[in-house]
Amino acid sequence: MKAITAVGATPHRMSILFDILREAGEEGEDRDKLAALVGPPSLAKGEDADEDNAFTDCLALGQDLGVVLTDQDRVRLAEPYRASRDGFLKVAVRLMVDEVETAVPAEGWVAGAIAWMLCQDPLELLPWTGSGATTRILNQLGAQQVYGMTNYSRFQQAVYWARALGFVTRMHLREEVVVPDPTAALLERLDAVLPVGGETTLATFIGNLSRLCPVFDGGSVRREVASRIGAASDERAASPALALALHRAKQRGELEFKMLSDAEIVFVPGMLGDGRVSHVSRPGAGA
Repeated sequence: MKAITAVGATPHRMSILFDILREAGEEGEDRDKLAALVGPPSLAKGEDADEDNAFTDCLALGQDLGVVLTDQDRVRLAEPYRASRDGFLKVAVRLMVDEVETAVPAEGWVAGAIAWMLCQDPLELLPWTGSGATTRILNQLGAQQVYGMTNYSRFQQAVYWARALGFVTRMHLREEVVVPDPTAALLERLDAVLPVGGETTLATFIGNLSRLCPVFDGGSVRREVASRIGAASDERAASPALALALHRAKQRGELEFKMLSDAEIVFVPGMLGDGRVSHVSRPGAGA
């Protein structure tokens, strides 16, 4: 997947490209005109892997995803996406993350990079600049398979995508840092995991979430990455990143939690005092 290695293909530029081509319809758009709209010509020069190649990188990623088609001097969206009401990021998260089963091939690198970020403790912030993040990547993953994050600019590119798709946030403390915080991704999937007014065990909730999105606790990509870095996996405990998202969902009034006796327990640090949770519910519209 060129989303990490083609560093000119940022989520914002890809969204612009997608919207222009959807508006253009079946006829598509002139390639030169499209290049000028997506990125200045100066950004489309050079072949260094770390140079911001703007339009050429966006075009390569669009073709890689099967979203963009080229024909001589015309560029158009593939037919299924022309009439779709979904924005590019909804398409991207489905193709790059939700439908990925393994992070081993390049097609799974975005999901692998996100799963790696979600394996990190939010209290151990990832530095945005410098070698801190890449050093941690190499220490945990080794040099053979780092999901495209071979240097800090490609790590930053992975963060751009992880943030745009709702899995991390960036904050400026004493320095700019990356926080593994999948709250937005969790909330985006709530309707499919637990309908409004519904209640289920937290274990079932997390299991349903992981089947929808394999980078969450218990998902296939998450298990794969966690095994590689030797991260502890305990089905009876939410990971620190997921626990953060559950706390934030509670604070926003989106989810409620309780502990019932003789029920399966999932440990969520800080939740309900002692962290023991058995059930999760979603308040009704009038709650």
